[in-house]
Amino acid sequence: MYFIILNILILAFFLFLIVVGIILRYWSYIPVNAVGILVVGITLYLETFKHLSPGNIILFVLTLIVIFFINMVFVFRDFKEEISKTEVQKRRKYLMEGIEREHFKLIKDEQLIKNEIEKFKKIPVQDRTQAFEMLRQGNDAFIQHNYEQALEKYDLSTNWVETGIGFLNQSGVLLKLGKFDNALILAEKASKASYNFYEALLNQGVALEKLKQVEKALQKYRAAAKICPIEYEIWYCIANVLFKTKKYREAISLYDKSLNLYAKQFDAWYYKGISLEKTGKDVEALRSFEQAIRLKSNHSKVYYLSGNILSRLNRDTEAIAAYEKAIKINAESVATWNNLGITLNKLGRNKDAIKCFDRAIRLKPEFHEAWLNKGLALDTIGKYKKAYLSYKKFIELAPKGMKKRLSITQKRVVEIRNKLKIKTKKNKKSTR
Repeated sequence: MYFIILNILILAFFLFLIVVGIILRYWSYIPVNAVGILVVGITLYLETFKHLSPGNIILFVLTLIVIFFINMVFVFRDFKEEISKTEVQKRRKYLMEGIEREHFKLIKDEQLIKNEIEKFKKIPVQDRTQAFEMLRQGNDAFIQHNYEQALEKYDLSTNWVETGIGFLNQSGVLLKLGKFDNALILAEKASKASYNFYEALLNQGVALEKLKQVEKALQKYRAAAKICPIEYEIWYCIANVLFKTKKYREAISLYDKSLNLYAKQFDAWYYKGISLEKTGKDVEALRSFEQAIRLKSNHSKVYYLSGNILSRLNRDTEAIAAYEKAIKINAESVATWNNLGITLNKLGRNKDAIKCFDRAIRLKPEFHEAWLNKGLALDTIGKYKKAYLSYKKFIELAPKGMKKRLSITQKRVVEIRNKLKIKTKKNKKSTR
């Protein structure tokens, strides 16, 4: 009896995880827990007909252990950042597949869709039913990344009933397809079809921003914020436009407004950090980058930027650790290798620094800064001939605008040449 009760509880647990997977669209939960349900079902069947042997029980337990372990991996992966109520509501209301980091909207909540369609009482029931079905099919097509089919279904829906959601979802697909002019037209139609439809204004803002009409985009975002001031994404979009137009101080206050509404935004912390750095607030920028790292620990650029600040603050050991983390994630970053070399050079680790500069040069042979830094490191340890060659390469590659740096380097080249009595091509010709 106890064995059957235990199996029923395990069965209920697997069903619960499948429901969570469906609601939050964590599709990987479904097959593994379906296997769990199948195993429990087979076990109950064997127990009912008295065919359950000790060997079957051992196999059953081992299989359940494997399934529980896989579930733990999934839970750690998907819930390592606590899923807030805000995020759950967002996933229920909007389509997220393939556009998680985008800020335009497509509505999937079927109750919202039904409520809007039912406002059109004068339209026959069968037409309203057809409009709902086309919208639902459009959403299914979008989830499957069949965007052209989704667009067709949304268009058919608005042919039956001209809903704001129908036009909004069309604009969302067009934004996904990069058809920004058409997306703007459909988002404007959505605004006209539904009063105070802030999502429509948001989509207009995104389309205008993509079309490089940033001032108009800003107007749309601000209009959306007036309708729904508690929507964190709107404030983020406003902040981002200000960031792009180099209005960093204004951007910082808007990133803060967005983060106060929802703190688990990597991009907001990241760009806030850059904005703080641009305004000379290095310590505050570093704190912002630390928050970004807590949310996403596999982003090389945030470690690189942290390393730059730590180096400026003469926290060189920490800077080196940050650069090394950045390189572990992206070993192809020329700038990171170069800056790691500079910091190592500051600590007197010249040979290690030279290896970093060599790595940067291998990745990008025309990277003039690495040639100069390598020359300086070689010069420091007395390898003048190699330093001379690196300086010459820098002079060859450096842009003419670097007049001061070129002048200093050329002077040092002459000093080394005279010291080592290195013959130039002109000198060789004159001796013949």
